[in-house]
Amino acid sequence: MAPLPVSPELEFVLDMDTERRSRGQAPRGSFLGRGPADPEHQLSGTLELPQQHSRACVTPTFQLHDGIRDKLRPIVVTLAYGIRGPEGRRGGRGAVLPPLSPAL
Repeated sequence: MAPLPVSPELEFVLDMDTERRSRGQAPRGSFLGRGPADPEHQLSGTLELPQQHSRACVTPTFQLHDGIRDKLRPIVVTLAYGIRGPEGRRGGRGAVLPPLSPAL
């Protein structure tokens, strides 16, 4: 396989207790180390993949809130991810195309 022209970056969002929140209930925990724009029940970020077949990890940590009553139902954490798109605008007619981005 040919090497990638650029190192792809994955954008990800971890979301906790989505079903519970859709019913108007508060989440039972919060992610530690989240960004200032992230709500307490979400953690988002980017992860650079330096080369093909390489592995990269993020180890999220969350904390249970004090006084939670619902201890029988599992705390479901969902993950959404995608490849960060190239920055910049599309060129006009006759413009040179940038290198193709990888696809998931």
